[in-house]
Amino acid sequence: MTDNLNPSDRRKTMQAVKGRNTSLERKLFSMLARMGIKGWRKNAADVKGKPDVIFDKRRIVVFVDGCFWHGCPSCRGKKPDTNFEYWNQKVKKNKARDTKTRRELTREKWRVVRIWEHEMYDTGSRNKIRRRILTVLKGNGCDE
Repeated sequence: MTDNLNPSDRRKTMQAVKGRNTSLERKLFSMLARMGIKGWRKNAADVKGKPDVIFDKRRIVVFVDGCFWHGCPSCRGKKPDTNFEYWNQKVKKNKARDTKTRRELTREKWRVVRIWEHEMYDTGSRNKIRRRILTVLKGNGCDE
């Protein structure tokens, strides 16, 4: 994919990328509400990794990760042709940060659930997500 923006416009576009209340997060929040699940809060800045959803009392964190930004192994998203090495390193650093965050949270006795962006767009996958969340909430392990 070729970048059709000049560097100044690309910078403005990238600065506009949201870190909170994204469409993926809103889908997750809506899913939890429709499931009748209570006792969670969103965008917990006070917990490592700033999870999208946190169940404080149960020590469960949920992240919904964009396939491009977090290097989904299933999607293997195409990187832009322009600045390829930059994007490759960016995603690599994101993946390393995600791994470190998971380790630290696990060490602190948090259960970690990670959901990929592509899973949120498929009905069958959303059903699997619901089951995974319910399983973790019932205390039957963690998910990654």
